[in-house]
Amino acid sequence: MGLTEKHCWAEISIDAIKNNYNFIKNSFNKPFYVVLKADAYGHGAKYLAKIYEEMGAYGIAVSCFTEAMEIRNNGVKLPILILGYTSPELATQLSRNQLTQCVHSLAYAKELQKHSLYPIDCHLKLDTGMGRIGFDLVGDKENALLQMKELRRLTNLRFNGIFTHFPVADSFGEKEIKYTEKQIELFDETYEYLTRYGFNFKIVHGQNSAGILRKLGKNFNVMRAGIILYGENPSEEISGCNLLPAMEVKTIVTHVKTINEGQYLGYGINFCADRKMKIATIAIGYADGLPRMLKDKNYVMKINGGYYPLLAVCMDQCMLDVSFGSVKVGDEVIAMGGTDKTSFNVVAQKTNTINYEISCGVQRRVPRVYVQNNKIVHIENNM
Repeated sequence: MGLTEKHCWAEISIDAIKNNYNFIKNSFNKPFYVVLKADAYGHGAKYLAKIYEEMGAYGIAVSCFTEAMEIRNNGVKLPILILGYTSPELATQLSRNQLTQCVHSLAYAKELQKHSLYPIDCHLKLDTGMGRIGFDLVGDKENALLQMKELRRLTNLRFNGIFTHFPVADSFGEKEIKYTEKQIELFDETYEYLTRYGFNFKIVHGQNSAGILRKLGKNFNVMRAGIILYGENPSEEISGCNLLPAMEVKTIVTHVKTINEGQYLGYGINFCADRKMKIATIAIGYADGLPRMLKDKNYVMKINGGYYPLLAVCMDQCMLDVSFGSVKVGDEVIAMGGTDKTSFNVVAQKTNTINYEISCGVQRRVPRVYVQNNKIVHIENNM
């Protein structure tokens, strides 16, 4: 088994994936959803869903109906929770495919009820401070409680779960800690109020990756593991010591040449050689997910154990300074990911963003190559 064309690919370690899953399972003693939204944070949802099913995952969480159906149509039987919006016209499809839907407002719930031919399993979403979707307990708690009580009249919606989300659980700043504590207080009050009113929530969740590592919330009986599944920490402040980064984005050297002092490289003629230099062109660019901003950030890539500065980024290719090394056409390059100087954390820091965005930004045209025990076990090619 191998790549049809060795061009640019994302190599994903199943050993690392399993290590991270078992770290969560063995350290926190609660069942958890594996979050596979955004194509498993760029790691490939279809194949990993099967891996997690084999490992006995509690369930899968995704962003939307299309993501859920990609996994369901691949033969995965695990419970799937849709965390975002699904068009009410698809209500019957939710039921037929045994998908659980997030309900974030009374108006939305009524539309689901109107279009549903069969009962739909639902989780009630509380907005305790994220400000995204959910019954607004911050802006108008009294009205939110009244609207949630109305949900009991919608007989085709079965509310077996309730959840919230923490926007700053990944920070130990004084303001952020107080904000998260207030969220938990709001959630607990509402959960207990609705339980007294007659709701029977079997699944109660709010712990994202940062929340898991901090063990937040007394009422949560299920967790949602996202970025930590893939070996990345939620932030510099919140980390899991036994996590292994699962992805390395790789490519090859396609051309090596020498340029003279005064020659320019790349679009905009922004880089001018200040000496005679040996330049390697490699087969990755911003259309593959390599941030164009890196060209001005003293970023390096790894070839044959050495590190070489990035000089220019184009759509499908980029150029490195390999003056001080024995680099040749065909050599393998670690462009991003893994650990050390090419890690997603380093890329994120240099481009003023977060590691989530970097892994999610690896484009679907880049094949996912799954490796276990140093052998390729599967290739997912979307082209």
